[in-house]
Amino acid sequence: MEFGLNKSDISEIEKVLDVKVENFLGNDGNITGGSWMMSNKSTEQSLLCKIYNSAELSDEKSGVLVSVQTKYGYFELHDCTKFMIFEPDEIIFLATNETQISSIIIGKQVTCSMYSNVSKDILGADFSKLDPAVLLSAMQLSLAESVLI
Repeated sequence: MEFGLNKSDISEIEKVLDVKVENFLGNDGNITGGSWMMSNKSTEQSLLCKIYNSAELSDEKSGVLVSVQTKYGYFELHDCTKFMIFEPDEIIFLATNETQISSIIIGKQVTCSMYSNVSKDILGADFSKLDPAVLLSAMQLSLAESVLI
């Protein structure tokens, strides 16, 4: 299944993150992506998220690109294959292949986490036996295990 932001996805994102997504429209009127801005006055955090449904990722390939800009940096997830809602207030964008997973996780409280090239093997592992260095990524990404199977 090829992922691309559609009207239903936009509605879900708006509801979970309490944002208004500005759609990018192609010449044919179809949605080609979208963007939204978030801010949290109490933490003084803000972020700008943009999703492009068909970004040219190389000479031979186009795919979904998710970008997030914060005051701490700029993050991109190339070739996003799906997203999931993690109730009550997070969106997890995923890029996967046979052995690895990468993600950007955006929260309603204007949080942003990024994990890249994480081995799928650790998702179902016994957390008590994992190296502490990979424990947080294993715990966070195990939330997405159900959509990865």
